[in-house]
Amino acid sequence: MHITVSRPFRCHYRHAVPGQAPVALFIQLRARDAEAARRLAEAAVGRLVDRVEPAPFPFSTTSPAKEV
Repeated sequence: MHITVSRPFRCHYRHAVPGQAPVALFIQLRARDAEAARRLAEAAVGRLVDRVEPAPFPFSTTSPAKEV
């Protein structure tokens, strides 16, 4: 099994309701790169993502998984 290092990202998108102004939202997730983060976010929210940026995540207090 191969373990890939992941990095935190915020993927921003807009949610529109007919007759109302769009609301700017974001989903925060971990992925190996920005393109993978974009694909994951678009699949999760079911709409196109406007932009992807690195996100500050809290540091984990657990040991990272290791390849055996």
